[in-house]
Amino acid sequence: MTNRDEELFWNLVDQFIQQANTACEEIDPGVVSASLLNAAARFNAFVVATSSLDRKEYIEEMDSSLNYLTGRYREILRDNLEDYREHYKEYIRADEKE
Repeated sequence: MTNRDEELFWNLVDQFIQQANTACEEIDPGVVSASLLNAAARFNAFVVATSSLDRKEYIEEMDSSLNYLTGRYREILRDNLEDYREHYKEYIRADEKE
């Protein structure tokens, strides 16, 4: 990823998070989370399909795409869960005892 691509990437991440945070002002965070997960899955299916030369290639790539995307999600989720564990008092509850 070029520096420009990385900058665009993180700007998009921040925009999606801001939109989710805004939605949480009126909607249960669990519903917002579920809708983001569904949107990501739907969009990733679209990307895999449109990246395929034809339906046959799409079908052949489904399992490897599923394994790759779920593996990446697991890695990213684990990293973020660890980040919140390390910074829980800073991010969530400053009054929390160790």
